[in-house]
Amino acid sequence: MNTTKSLLKILVTFLFISISNGQEIKVKWYDKITLGGYMQARNNDLYKTNPNMENPQGDRTYGGYSGFSLRRMRLKVSGQVHKRVYFYFQADFASDGKNLGQLRDAYFDYFIDEAGAFKLRGGQSKIPFGFENLQSSQNRIGLDRNDPLNSAVKDERDLNIGIHWAPVEKRALLKEIVNKGFKGTGDYGMAYIMMYNGQKANTLIPNVDKLNHIAFRFTYPIKLPSGQFIEAAVQGYTGKYVTTEVNDAVKLRDDNGNTTDIDAVNQQFRDQRLAVSFLYYPQPFGVQLEYNFGQGPEYKYDPTNVPSPHSIGVESLHGGYIQLMYMKRIKQQILTPFTRFMYYDGGKKFEQDARSYEVKELEIGAEWQINKAIEFTANYTIANRRYEDSFKPINREKGQLIRLQLQINY
Repeated sequence: MNTTKSLLKILVTFLFISISNGQEIKVKWYDKITLGGYMQARNNDLYKTNPNMENPQGDRTYGGYSGFSLRRMRLKVSGQVHKRVYFYFQADFASDGKNLGQLRDAYFDYFIDEAGAFKLRGGQSKIPFGFENLQSSQNRIGLDRNDPLNSAVKDERDLNIGIHWAPVEKRALLKEIVNKGFKGTGDYGMAYIMMYNGQKANTLIPNVDKLNHIAFRFTYPIKLPSGQFIEAAVQGYTGKYVTTEVNDAVKLRDDNGNTTDIDAVNQQFRDQRLAVSFLYYPQPFGVQLEYNFGQGPEYKYDPTNVPSPHSIGVESLHGGYIQLMYMKRIKQQILTPFTRFMYYDGGKKFEQDARSYEVKELEIGAEWQINKAIEFTANYTIANRRYEDSFKPINREKGQLIRLQLQINY
């Protein structure tokens, strides 16, 4: 009797296993979603010679603020919800200093062909202008993006639709660069053309008859027989920018340099740039450089002008940076000393009165990746910054400071 029961149990178990093996396990779309993010805690107060020197577009605690701050607190949600549909969402809970949630990215990629060489992207995402603008702050060595190219796009993002293309092997190469810890941009394709609002992230176009901006980028990454990664790119954009953050006293300056009696607020200005990028990834020595030039709205102060000494008009702009680095792998840790010098002369269209800038800044520092979850960065900054608007028409600040950052990746 016991033998019969045992045989029946074995038979039932065998049938159950056979049926289970024969059934196809369906993967739900939400099973393909991944969560991630990072947090950056900073202190710019250890040593500083001039608390009045500020960097409004970068770290708001760069100048007179004392104490610790959260620079970024990011949450990422992404997933391949269909073999031809990928989505990406990212929010930040620290950038405004109030720890309130702000949308950073919300876009989809549609694979036009099955292999994914051509992808249609729509939503709010990064504008393809500048290597460091496309590079995640999670991967960037410097604590702030460079002024010359970052002045092109506020928060690096805008509402847009575009198409990017790359052969499958080049997309794999771009992914390999990041996976090996060389701090690339990730996969934005080799060629990218985009139409976008041209104002700034989380902002609708003002109620004016305005054409959208058009941006393009072409990058070419290669891997030499020695294993060395190199990448070169050219990019640009054109459009009209509408000034919205303008004081009542600021007037429109025409193309001949004459100040009119027309208020500069809600006026359209020519907004065009070209840029080149070059990356010699640190294996162990590395070089990163970018340069851009173009035209855009810029504040100007002239006490002799009538009807107002304050005006905004289209002016030329130019500037770039060079960064040298050395990546030393020590078992599971990575130490990367670096130095960066940048120069920019031009306006920042999205700041108060299209604020006028001339910036010279030198950074010397090092990033220490203790493991993949935690990184520590320290740098010494020497800066000479002229930034002027109608509230501070003559304003140049010079100073030095020590900057510290602890980053947690999850």
